[in-house]
Amino acid sequence: MRQRSRPATGRGGRLPARHGDTAARERARTLVETSAADPLAPFVLRADKQYAFSPDGRAVIGYRSRLGLVVAAGDPVGDRRSWPAAVDQLMETGRLRRQGVAVLGAGDAARELWAAHGLSAVAIGRDVVVRPEHFGLVGRRYRNLRQAVRRTHNAGVTVEHWSEANVPRDTLAELRGLLAVGGRDRSRGFSMLLGTAFDGGTPDSRVVLARDRAGRVVGAHRYLRAGPKDLTLDVPIRHPEAPNGVDERLVAEMVDWADRHGMARVSLAFAPFPDLFGPHGRDTWGGRAAYVAVHAFDPLIRVERLYRYLRKFHAFAGPRYVMLRRRQVVRAAAAMLLLEFF
Repeated sequence: MRQRSRPATGRGGRLPARHGDTAARERARTLVETSAADPLAPFVLRADKQYAFSPDGRAVIGYRSRLGLVVAAGDPVGDRRSWPAAVDQLMETGRLRRQGVAVLGAGDAARELWAAHGLSAVAIGRDVVVRPEHFGLVGRRYRNLRQAVRRTHNAGVTVEHWSEANVPRDTLAELRGLLAVGGRDRSRGFSMLLGTAFDGGTPDSRVVLARDRAGRVVGAHRYLRAGPKDLTLDVPIRHPEAPNGVDERLVAEMVDWADRHGMARVSLAFAPFPDLFGPHGRDTWGGRAAYVAVHAFDPLIRVERLYRYLRKFHAFAGPRYVMLRRRQVVRAAAAMLLLEFF
């Protein structure tokens, strides 16, 4: 008979933070509040994540287990001097559980920490980070974006800004209704969605919403705070009948707000495989094959459409990687797809 494996313990015999551990999530929240230049930091607070803290408590990694793998999301959050210890702790968690370890969305800052444990890097895209001081709607560079924003003005769209704590009750009801109309599944997402729906859990987040001429909410974005100077897009929702350009208008309005309030960065999303969709991405046989393979996932996410939308902002930033052991490629890919989309 196969023996039942013991629960993983951290160094010193401590159990890692469990799924739904509110106290651990509050500890993680304090680290998010002091993070800097990490657009994925707020998503460590997603309620279905477990936590691996460094022994000094100054860094944390959010993760989940799926298909016999411990899958981390993004870089460690917190004091960078404690990142190596947090990575060591997660690798120890995997060892004690007799599970492999993989990482979805590692950045350059942590890549070598994972590589030191034998994980290989596969580039999967880039962050999209707008710096308000360098952003504008003038010049040929932003022509497509400017035209999209202008269409919403011509359609009579108006925009409102709120902190989530102050959104009027009737507007909250409209936003939740819009989530339902748009078919937004809050259970989806692992690395870049918080998974809550305007329930008061992020009172300091910023909500920017668009109304049509009739006063109906036709689009909304929620931006989470990632440290004192950064905002990162969490929930983008759009009514199927919204005028073209609503999402571009909401981003432009949010960046303008950020500029007026001294914010340094506004993270929009993650641009998958920008080199593949660039002008020379399909010049080779391998590029053409990858292009066809990526489009096989269109029922889950229309990757090329997302890329074409995000490139309007000219804000591609640092790379993101999947980190894994090469012998576990198939299992890791399946685990990550399940975590993100099911």
